Amino acid sequence: MKVLKTTVIFICLLLHTFILFLPASTVSAEQDIKDTMDDYIETFLKEHRIPGASIAIVHGNNIFYSKAWGVTGESEEKVTTETPFTIGSISKSLTGLAIMKLIEEGTVHLDDPVQKYIPWFTLKDKQAASQITIKHLLTQTSGISTYSGLSISDRESKDLDAIKKNVESLSNIKLTAAPGEKHQYSNANFSILGALIEEVTNQPYSEYMEQQVFLPLGMKNAAADKDTAYKKGYLAGYQSWLGIPRKSSVTYDNGGVSYGYITASAEDMVQYIRFLSQQDSNNFLSENTMNLYVSPHVQTGKNRYYGLGVRITNPDSKDRMIWHSGSTPDSHAEIFFIPETGWGGVILTNKNHILEEAALPHLKKGMINILNGDRPVDIPKNTPYIQLVMIGIVCFLFVIFIYLLVKVKSGEVRKRSVWRISGIIFFILSIAIIPLLIYSVESPWHTIKGFAADIALLTRMMAILLAFNGLLSIYISFKQYTIRDKTTSVCSVF
Repeated sequence: MKVLKTTVIFICLLLHTFILFLPASTVSAEQDIKDTMDDYIETFLKEHRIPGASIAIVHGNNIFYSKAWGVTGESEEKVTTETPFTIGSISKSLTGLAIMKLIEEGTVHLDDPVQKYIPWFTLKDKQAASQITIKHLLTQTSGISTYSGLSISDRESKDLDAIKKNVESLSNIKLTAAPGEKHQYSNANFSILGALIEEVTNQPYSEYMEQQVFLPLGMKNAAADKDTAYKKGYLAGYQSWLGIPRKSSVTYDNGGVSYGYITASAEDMVQYIRFLSQQDSNNFLSENTMNLYVSPHVQTGKNRYYGLGVRITNPDSKDRMIWHSGSTPDSHAEIFFIPETGWGGVILTNKNHILEEAALPHLKKGMINILNGDRPVDIPKNTPYIQLVMIGIVCFLFVIFIYLLVKVKSGEVRKRSVWRISGIIFFILSIAIIPLLIYSVESPWHTIKGFAADIALLTRMMAILLAFNGLLSIYISFKQYTIRDKTTSVCSVF
């Protein structure tokens, strides 16, 4: 009996010791993850020369990691987790959420035609316009192309009725597919939804979002118009020139809030992630409406789908992820939530370039790997290969230009027909190079200037040098023809 009692006491002491050390072990493991996260993120920010960033990770209802780095644009104030950034196309998710609230209230219905609520909405094909439904817009299947959406984007409008004006400007566009036929990611779809919100609520989009979305979700730093955004601490970011940050020349666009110019802080986006996890929804949406919002509706790639303003990856597996990315000319953002593990996160950065946008998803993947105890993905290098090639071409064309100037001065040129043909080719290329770029990237020129300012400048330089080289080559060919004619005339006299 005494032996049994001694054994029980020993086991209890052993268990007590184990319990005492268990929390310390857990805390130590969490700190290791956070230290690894710090090193990984800071290496990324340094490699990609990002001036300012704010990142938060949540697990369930708790903030696991929250940190900010660097400075804002304009006045270069220190970034905090309360600093608002433009969140780009993550704005679409919030516009979609506003529409879901209106659907739940019975104000609008998912399969109703848009014209039921916006009678003045039309396109070049009036019949097709009448067939576009709210669901078509939310799932990006209206038939409006990516290019048409970009044509009304990033216009830097200060007008409070800019959303409506943008939608009215769509009246002459042609659909590139029948409504419901295929997925085409287009800012125009969410511009129309923004106008619809204004029409059915009889409120400005920004006012409705503030009262019915931001405040109920606890997004206290969020805003959907320029004046409010700046009052809440938003400052413009940086455009990337050859990978180097340069203070943005592009300003806030009131016409783009419903698809890409909502501003929010990392703390605000944590509230949205909590809503996605349904840990702190405040009964914002019913379970049925919520499930409809985050369900995959249209397949956009292998294991990738679009919901009603959100993206879903691997919907039928434990790796299911609800996410969205977003960018403006001077910001890039990512948000994600993984229902199986309860992990969610937001990454806000204040520098962007279209060719650098592929890097941030690597950071997101690396962070998720660290949280799962896996090796993070390698950080991609920030080497502007395309721009360097273009600089090489510009230098080569400049050398040709100098050579042609020397030829003009010397007057010693043979094979004038070759020079004339070369000149014509140069001149045609100078006229075609910008339209060819627009066609190849399927983006308007003002979009290229905003999202790839260095490439736009180098392209213009190439066009100018090609034009000068073409004109000089043609001039040389005719000048030599005249000199030889005079020489021939003089010889014939003698």
